[in-house]
Amino acid sequence: MSDHQYRTLQLLSDSTIQTSLMNRSLWMGDYHKLTNQTSSTAKGWWTQNLEGPETTFANNFFRAGIYNPVFTNTINSELPYGGNNGAAWYGRGLNTELQGGFYLTSDYLTVTFRPHLTYAQNNDFAKPRFIPTNEDGNPQYRAIFGGIDMPYRFGPDGYSDFEWGHSSVSIHYKSIAAGLSTEPLWWGPGVQNGLLLSNNASGLHHGFLGTRTPIVFPLGIGSLEFKVIWAYPQDSEYFQTTPSTDKDRFTTGLNVIFTPGFAPNLSLGFGRFSHKYIPESGLKFQDYAATLPFFNERQTRSSDAQNQLVSAFFRWVFPESNAEVYGEYFREDSYFNARDLFMEPDHDRAFTLGLQKVVETNNWFDFFKFTGEVNSLVPNRTDEVRPQTYYYRHQQIKQGHTNQGEVLGAAIGPGSASQYIGAEGFFENGMMGVFVQRVAENDFFHYEYNDTNQPNPPVGDIYRHRINLNIGFTGAYQTGPLLLGGKLIWNKNYNYGRYEYGNPDIDFDTTGQNDKINIQLQLSARYLF
Repeated sequence: MSDHQYRTLQLLSDSTIQTSLMNRSLWMGDYHKLTNQTSSTAKGWWTQNLEGPETTFANNFFRAGIYNPVFTNTINSELPYGGNNGAAWYGRGLNTELQGGFYLTSDYLTVTFRPHLTYAQNNDFAKPRFIPTNEDGNPQYRAIFGGIDMPYRFGPDGYSDFEWGHSSVSIHYKSIAAGLSTEPLWWGPGVQNGLLLSNNASGLHHGFLGTRTPIVFPLGIGSLEFKVIWAYPQDSEYFQTTPSTDKDRFTTGLNVIFTPGFAPNLSLGFGRFSHKYIPESGLKFQDYAATLPFFNERQTRSSDAQNQLVSAFFRWVFPESNAEVYGEYFREDSYFNARDLFMEPDHDRAFTLGLQKVVETNNWFDFFKFTGEVNSLVPNRTDEVRPQTYYYRHQQIKQGHTNQGEVLGAAIGPGSASQYIGAEGFFENGMMGVFVQRVAENDFFHYEYNDTNQPNPPVGDIYRHRINLNIGFTGAYQTGPLLLGGKLIWNKNYNYGRYEYGNPDIDFDTTGQNDKINIQLQLSARYLF
């Protein structure tokens, strides 16, 4: 089952939520419990457990099951487009994925093997203006700004890759689990973008300690979910190291969610990340505990040896109304002290606000689900009195908040903003949906460039923001043992390439010459054993 399916079933439930959905991925037991509860009152493919059959052996001590395999093909006609794809990167041309595997579990031990196999045709496309070139004039496969490992293209040729995907080994007792994992994690309530941590990149290879189900406190105090991870992010092969950056990175993260007993559908969370280079002398205890209270090293402008990121978030579900509201507040830069936080809480901040609403019907559709979400990673006016940076990048930890060349946070990327609205109609054998999304792609670069160059004083450059308009249609249909999925997206890139930056002889009537339209078609098939 996907998080999308679980979240939909949770909104349809008339009881209190069983988990906050802000510490994903979720334990398979939560999926089974919710599908069993929902399927007793409603019928349809969206009530089914999509994780495959399960059998027991060794006197019922062990249970083994198969993850239903999923085969996906995604084609981009003109430009790379896509996000929240885990190990996959959707370049121009054909992109193929295969996911599947098995699990073995008991009351104390669980082993999952669910790799992610990908192929990208990675056809050539128009190079944006500010991508640097080498001495021979060939493009360097990197971002348009330094301080982050985020190639604009993964090399000049097609490639295939094997990643461990949703694989893990864990020991557990009741609500507590610990182990090793390569699963992409998603912390926070966002549906379209997770500011601190999402499945936009390959999963970190990490050890973890945390809850697999909420810990319920006595006396109606509430419940607690948490996870601590220790990981080693990987560079892409296109990150250009220097003597100071040719080092392995170490990352630790903390995610804590509390649901009060007096408001059992309100969840409040806090997350934190720390990146640093591993010194020659090795890691110390405070490095492993860097995200825990009382162990954080106080940073100054002259010795910012860690890339620290923090996030606070909430999710409030209203079962009687089949609705939810949620939000996230993120800071790229750690505050100096409490006074600094109080004086300028908006320094290097990003935010998410969203809502979802399910409307049940008595016609051909069983229900409709409506989603609206706003994300902003564009720094605000504190930049006029205090330096701000592109989110996810860092002055000393040059790879930034990335893994294998992709951002670990919001898929829209540093300096960007998104406004999304969508509607989906569910019926017994399928689903149909439509969405519209506006993305201001790295708007911070637009402002920074024009602050320096001022090509059109005194008005400034109001013509060349990099805006993407995405209009998409989605669908799913079950026929026999196959659950078929489809997606068609019209992706218009306004002012693609930023080619006209600095040209004063331009206006709204002439900027459209660099617009590009990309069409994405995605078809998938999941085999239901």
